[in-house]
Amino acid sequence: MTRQTITLATLAAALALAGAVHAQDATLLPAARGDVTLRGLVTDAPATPPSVERAPVHFAWALPDDAGAITAPTPYAAVSREYWKDVDGAALARGVTIHTTAPGALVLISPGGGDSRGVAPEALQVRQGGRAVAARDATVALAPQAALEAATGASFAPGALGFRLSPALGAGAFDLQVADARGRYVVHVREPDSAVALRVENPVSAYRTGDRVSLQASLDSETGHAGLQEIGGMLVAPDGRDFPLRANRTRNGIDLEAMLPEDASTVPGLWEAHVLAAGDADGAEVLRDAKVAFEVAAPTARLRGRYIARSDAGGQLAFDLPVEVGSPGRYEVRAVLYGTDRAGALAPVAVGHAADWLGRGAGALTLVFPPEVTRDATAPYELRQLGLHDQGRMGRLEYRERAARVASRPLIGR
Repeated sequence: MTRQTITLATLAAALALAGAVHAQDATLLPAARGDVTLRGLVTDAPATPPSVERAPVHFAWALPDDAGAITAPTPYAAVSREYWKDVDGAALARGVTIHTTAPGALVLISPGGGDSRGVAPEALQVRQGGRAVAARDATVALAPQAALEAATGASFAPGALGFRLSPALGAGAFDLQVADARGRYVVHVREPDSAVALRVENPVSAYRTGDRVSLQASLDSETGHAGLQEIGGMLVAPDGRDFPLRANRTRNGIDLEAMLPEDASTVPGLWEAHVLAAGDADGAEVLRDAKVAFEVAAPTARLRGRYIARSDAGGQLAFDLPVEVGSPGRYEVRAVLYGTDRAGALAPVAVGHAADWLGRGAGALTLVFPPEVTRDATAPYELRQLGLHDQGRMGRLEYRERAARVASRPLIGR
């Protein structure tokens, strides 16, 4: 019998014969809202790199007594007070309109490469309400590429020009002109002092191939009413492919949705959702763009829905977690162990990790919590924030906020 084909019944029987170990064969708690579970598996996922470790490993560490409850990961939200415009040289020479909602907007004009001409400070002209304002009066500081890089330590496109619109000009529409513009440009407008922001929330941090990506978007204002008029965007794959995001209005706002292709995990790297929005804030036009990044993993393995909790005379507690593997690879489980403290309350006790190379078919990973990390905690125990990960392909496969509850010291036959 190999490690890959061992069954729960066989393991429980072997542990019972050993005599020194108590075990309990049980079912994982039902998946709840926000949990991630898999139905089907792929058997043809790309092979993991040869350099991936194959030796089994498990470790755990104690949490401080005052750790408090460890909450589930909160949905990621991008909050944007900026936007980008792609323009050609002819348009920039005639004048490109930007819209601001607060004084002192930051602007960056970046040539798009190729034969695009750099932007010289003396070539910039700003118009407000049809009135030309000299660049030195319309801006607080004109910073060409070298000055931008010296001030920030970041890299900028050759010939880029950055500046801050003078707060004395207030907010509203401005026309930017560069008389000798040629080629392609990106105009980036950022309003750090604006009360209006685009919020794009991603309820999960990881998706599986073929999943439906669903984001929630809203335009928020700290001082008045704001509403979205137009919104859309695209999903961008690590290799540059893009897929349209479709907007649907709901009672709670706007959902942006797109289906991931079945080969979404074949190219390493993060996917990005690029969201472009136009709205209104108390009569003023608002433009905002936001980006949300997330990982996409192929469904290569899943938890089989059962576990064995074990304890021995020395006080060690372990959880054997059967795994169904579709594509061979190195897999990991990690979880937080809760135990009952002296006051009779459940409290986080330790964090455990386990990883091993598993072939196709039935396998198992074991979380081990030695007595030095569980300390004075007793049953009931709970296993929370249980995640299954594909280490070699770097993806999260499953997640359960509350995975298992052990009501008493594990005993054979319970």
